[in-house]
Amino acid sequence: VDTDNGWKLVSPIEDGIVYELAFDGNDADAEILEKTTGLALLGDSVEPYDEPQCCAITGKLTTRKQHLARMY
Repeated sequence: VDTDNGWKLVSPIEDGIVYELAFDGNDADAEILEKTTGLALLGDSVEPYDEPQCCAITGKLTTRKQHLARMY
């Protein structure tokens, strides 16, 4: 969630989980996502979403599915 004080998570991040989310932002948007979550974007999924979803950062509709996880 974008707040007046910057981006905040609405729920805690769990260890050992590979998250999947709609993301269609640029490098600056990716940096916001990674710094806010402490996770790293792993890249596009082989299978896009069937229907457009709202990008987690920009809110733009996209079928791009990204994986996000903690790098050890």
